[in-house]
Amino acid sequence: MMKWRLLSVLLCVLFMTGLCNGCLSPGSDYDFSLRLKERLIATDKGSAWIPCAFTAPMRALSGRRVWFRRSPEFPLSPAEVLKRGGLMTPMISTESDCSIVLRVMRDTPEEYGFMLEWGANERHVFPDRVKVASCVAKVELTPSTYKDLVAGEETFFSCGLSKHCPGIDPKITWKGLSSKPLLAQKSQKENHEYSGYSERLHYTPVPEDHRAEITCEATFGKNLTASATTILTVHSHPQILNSSACSLLQDRLTCVCNSQGVPSPDIHWPQIQNKHYFIKGRASYNHTTSTFTMTVVNFTSNSTVMCISRNYLGQTNMTLPVNNINGLKNAYRWTIKGLLIALFITLTFCVICFWMKVKYQRLTEVPCSSMEKRTLNTQNDTTS
Repeated sequence: MMKWRLLSVLLCVLFMTGLCNGCLSPGSDYDFSLRLKERLIATDKGSAWIPCAFTAPMRALSGRRVWFRRSPEFPLSPAEVLKRGGLMTPMISTESDCSIVLRVMRDTPEEYGFMLEWGANERHVFPDRVKVASCVAKVELTPSTYKDLVAGEETFFSCGLSKHCPGIDPKITWKGLSSKPLLAQKSQKENHEYSGYSERLHYTPVPEDHRAEITCEATFGKNLTASATTILTVHSHPQILNSSACSLLQDRLTCVCNSQGVPSPDIHWPQIQNKHYFIKGRASYNHTTSTFTMTVVNFTSNSTVMCISRNYLGQTNMTLPVNNINGLKNAYRWTIKGLLIALFITLTFCVICFWMKVKYQRLTEVPCSSMEKRTLNTQNDTTS
C-alpha cells in the first residue's frame, strides 16, 4: 500500500511538471538557448563538424530537431545531415546535444541555423547562425602589439594567414596608416590541402601614427575575408609649436610654450634669472604647455626669450617672438587720432565749400532783382 502511495505522488509531480512546461505560449523564447562552439567552421574532406547544444522546455523537447540553410524555409534533407553526439560537452544537466556532421557541402560559404518543431505547427527558431566555408583562414599580426616604435625610424609589420584556399593568392589590405608604406614583401607556403601566406610591410612611422589602430585585412577564396587589428605606440622627438609666443604689457612679461612629443616633453626656461616669477604647466600623453609670468625692467626690442623642450629622444629650442601690447596700444591710439584729424579736416572743408556756395548764390540774386526793377520802370515811362 505504501508503494502505491509513493508511486501516486511521483506521478502527480511529473504530471504538474508537464503542465508547467506545457504552459509555454506559441512563439515564446522562454527558457530557449543555443550554444555553438564556433561560428565559422571549415570543411574537412567534404564534411563540416558542427558542435551544438541547446536547452528548451519539456514540451518542445519531444518535437523535431531541424537544421536549415540560410532560413527556416530551406530545411536540410536527411541525406545532408548526420547526427553526431559527443561533439559538445554539456555545461548543465538540462542541455541536449544537437551536434551534426554536414555531409554535402557547397563551394560557396553558407549560413546554417537550428530550430525545433512540435505540436500543431509550433516551432522555435534559434537566432544564432554558424557559417561553413570550404576553407577558413586566420589572420595574425606579428607581434600582436607594436610598442615603442620611433617616428622616422624604419620598421616592419608582418601579417600572416595560417591557412587559406589553395590556388588563389590572397589580397592583403592595410588600413589606418598615416603615410605610404615603402615596400611589401610577400611569401607563401603550400601543401595539398592549405596554403600559408604572409606579407611583410616596410614602413616608416610618423608622429600621427601614435595610438593609431591599424588593420590587416585578407581577402581569399571565394569572397572570404579575415582581419586582425592592433594599436601602435609611436614615440617621437619633441617639437615646439608655432603657437608659442610672449606678450609684454607695461612691465609684465607673459610667455606660453606649446610642445608635442611622445612621451610628453618637459619644458624649461633657461633665461629666467628674476626670482619673482610664476610658472604654470599642463600636460597630456603627447602635448605639454608651460606658461610663465614675471616682472621685467628695461625690456627692449632686442631682448629675447628661449623655450627648451626635451624628452628621452632629444631636445629642441625656439626663440619666442615678443608682442609689445603697449606699442600696439600706442599704434592704435595714433591711428585713431589720425582718423579723427582727417575726419575733422574733411568736415571743415565741406562746411567751407557749402558756405561759399550759399554766399555766391546770394550775390548773384541781388543784381538780378535790381535789373528787373529797372526794366519795369522803363516800361512804365514808355506807356505813359
